[in-house]
Parts: sequence; C-alpha cells; structure tokens
Amino acid sequence: MTPEKFSEYLRGEVPYSLTHILVQDMREGLHITQCFLVKRKTQRATRTGDPYLDLTLADRSGTISARAWAEATQRYSSQFDEGDFVFVKGRTETYRNNLQLIVESIRRLEAHEREAGKIPGFDPSLLVPTSDHDIDEMWNELQELIATIEPAPLRRLTHELIEENQEAFRKFPAAIQYHHAYLGGLLEHTLEVARGAARFCDDFPDLDRGLAVAGAILHDIGKVRELENPIAPHHSFSGQLIGHLLLGRDMVREKARAITWADPRLPELLEHVIISHHGTLEFGAAIVPKTPEAVVVYHFDNLSAKLNMIRMHIATDNEQGDFTDWHKLLERKFFKGKLASE
Repeated sequence: MTPEKFSEYLRGEVPYSLTHILVQDMREGLHITQCFLVKRKTQRATRTGDPYLDLTLADRSGTISARAWAEATQRYSSQFDEGDFVFVKGRTETYRNNLQLIVESIRRLEAHEREAGKIPGFDPSLLVPTSDHDIDEMWNELQELIATIEPAPLRRLTHELIEENQEAFRKFPAAIQYHHAYLGGLLEHTLEVARGAARFCDDFPDLDRGLAVAGAILHDIGKVRELENPIAPHHSFSGQLIGHLLLGRDMVREKARAITWADPRLPELLEHVIISHHGTLEFGAAIVPKTPEAVVVYHFDNLSAKLNMIRMHIATDNEQGDFTDWHKLLERKFFKGKLASE
C-alpha cells in the first residue's frame, strides 16, 4: 500500500474502537477528537460573570471532568443534553492534580454524523460504563440466594419484589457518582452485600439468616424508583423528595400487605433493615440499626461501597509511585503498589 493510500485508509477506514482513547488511559497534553457520553451538564459562571459548562464525560472505562469556557459555551450549550452521545474536540490538562478536558467543540453525535458522515465501527457500548461481571451470572446467583431465605413468606416477598423490578434492577447503577456508578452496578453491589451477609450468618447461627439475606437483597430496592435513565442517571421527583430508603420501605410494606405472616413483626423488622442501612443519621439513615441483622447489612453495604470506590480510584489514578492521589471523600491516599513475587 502506498503512503498516500495508507493515509487515506487512516482517515476513513480505521474502526473507531482503535482510535478511541479510553478515559483511563488519558494523560496530560492530549488532543482529543472522539465520542463521549454526557453524564452531567451544569452551566456555571466564573468570578467575572462569564458562563462556562461544567461537564462529566464518560466512556466505559470511567469519567473525566470537562470544562467548556465562554466562547464554546455560547456556541454549543444548546446542542446537547445529559444522556447524549456527543462528539468532542478538545485537549487534556491537569488542574490541581486532577486531569480534565478543555472542550473546544461538543455536539450530539447525530448532528456531527449528518455533516461529517458515519463514524466507521462506532459502538455505543464503548461509551457506557458497565459492570465487569456478567449480568446473567450475577442474576442467577442472586436467585439462588433468594431460594435459601426462610420463612417462606419472606422468601416470597423478596422474590416478587425483585422479579417485578427485574429490568431496572439488572440495568441501574447503584449510585449516580460514588460507588458502582455504572450499568449493572445495582445488581453487582446488591449481590456483594447479600453474599457477604449470607456467609457471615453461616458462621453466626444466632443471627436470623433469612432476615439478614432478605434485607441485604432489598436494602437498595428503592433505587429503582429513586433514579431515572440508567445511562445518565439522575434523581426522579420521588427520589429528590423521599429518597431510596423510604421508597424501599414503602415497596416492602405494599408487598407485605398481600402476604400472611405467622409473626406480623417480621415485615417491620425487614423495613427496619432497609431504613437503617446507612448506619448513622449523619449519613442518611432514617434510624440507627437496632437489630443484629440490620447491623450486618449496614456493615456489608458500607464495605461493598468503600471497596468499589477504592478500586475505581486506583484504576484511574495517575500518580507516580506506590500510593494514589488523595481521595477527597475517603480522605486518604491508597497503596496501589505490587509486591514482589517470591
């Protein structure tokens, strides 16, 4: 192939997946010309009153903060929304030890393709952060855990709530930003909590295993009502006003009314697990955990969330050496080095 033909090939025929720079691989000083998913879009103003866009852009490897300054904001602000796939031109730079993208132009992908033509080999799944684990396998494992719940009314309640919300439960993230914030994240996080609670209860037979496992599986069920649009999640009207703890409590209460209970206190004990699983009032619990099973679910929920935050922080960290950059929420650096093999 002649150099001229090769350069023509590079311009028009290389599959998009080979030219896309993953967020996790970006470094300072890159010129970026590629697609992203808009996770967040907020218009702000500088100290001098100039408008700018504060953005969070994503691909399946992670997210990057982006800024579009006054000229770009005025030109492109109306040309895309949260949840859109966009075509971006810009450059990467470091600000306060954090990598960010300075946007020179940003438009909906459809508008870009109408003028420039279809992007060869573009696959939207490249832009959507997704769980690393197989959704069907996680779903099947969750069903196996539900089958172990005793007594039967508690098993029925758990099974029916999960089945009725299957589509959202398999697809939604566990959170908008902090942990398991990707497609399938809610299922992944729930399985981690339920798996941990079940194993722990096996070693402590004084615990009510059925209550703990049901509480672990349903502790975040309210998020299927709290959140909307799993690709670019945001709070629903009810999510803003009520929140997933009380929404989940209401879902359990509605379902429990149609079931006969040998002890009518059991569904209230399950409600307690759900509304207390944030552990303290300071962190959003409606009440502190007052049963051993509620304490178990709180700790495994907290452990799953924290470990995911650490894993994601290490995966996207650019610091040299054995330790990461400072994690603002967890307020520490983390060891990311590798031990020498024997």
